[in-house]
Amino acid sequence: MAQVADEKAKEKTPEVETWGLRPGDEIDDTLVVLEDLGGGHRYEVFRAWDRVLFCQVAVKVVRPHRVQSDRTINGLDREASIAARLAHPNLVRLLRTRIEGARPYIVLELITAQTVMDHLRDVGPVSVPEMCLLGIRMLSALHYMHSQRVLHLDLKPSNLTMGAPPRLLDFSLARVFAGPVRMRDTIGTRAYMPPEQCTHGLATPASDVFGLGATMYEALTAIQPYRDGDRTSKVREERYPQLVEDPEPIRDVVPVVPRALEEVIMRSLERDPARRPNTVEAAIALQKVLEDLNIKELFAWPKGTKVRPKG
Repeated sequence: MAQVADEKAKEKTPEVETWGLRPGDEIDDTLVVLEDLGGGHRYEVFRAWDRVLFCQVAVKVVRPHRVQSDRTINGLDREASIAARLAHPNLVRLLRTRIEGARPYIVLELITAQTVMDHLRDVGPVSVPEMCLLGIRMLSALHYMHSQRVLHLDLKPSNLTMGAPPRLLDFSLARVFAGPVRMRDTIGTRAYMPPEQCTHGLATPASDVFGLGATMYEALTAIQPYRDGDRTSKVREERYPQLVEDPEPIRDVVPVVPRALEEVIMRSLERDPARRPNTVEAAIALQKVLEDLNIKELFAWPKGTKVRPKG
């Protein structure tokens, strides 16, 4: 959860408090810790046995020093409310919540599949066919989220799994929208944030397309599309290179990537949101790459299927 908001907090408070829970300890009388999965400045995440659901789950627990923080508790409540309204095969599922009590938490479906970040670390770049199908599944999830008036705002390699089905994780930064959302704070993960998130601009569904494009770029090349900015600079363009720089063309790094795949990813990274493809346009472009490769078993839908309405 390397989010900009958390990074700022860590600069002020290097050490974060922990509940110190070990395998066998209870989060409450319904949850038994099986493994510490990490977390961020505000939350700890555990694999646990749920005595209510009688299965293994992932539990996101507010850290001790944040229990009295209205902002943290409200954020957890907002995350739970947003997750509860979503139901899609490529989104992690919320199972239950307990916002009140000594240790506020939300219980999520336990996803054990590798994330894209894990794959890059353990295996290497993602293959072109895998990337196309994974991209289509994530665009499907985003298309659904946007139809439910929800922005994710934190697309990155550690939030995408490569299982069957792949899943989009973590709604901690998600926002409900009725129109463009004015960003009052700089939230997101800096290497994957679109310019509008870097400048307190207007976030829209195109913002999520940018984040997915940045993730796909890295998945194919094992290189982040933008260099690390200077976090100490007071000049915004120096902190966020994506405001002024363009990524190196993908085919200059990995020549075997089809030109059509490079094109849709690079369009997703346009600084102007209006120039980015929408989720359906991007998915159709990725399906076309699979059709050109003639890998029928990976087609997201049978060739010739009318996947969008007329008009």
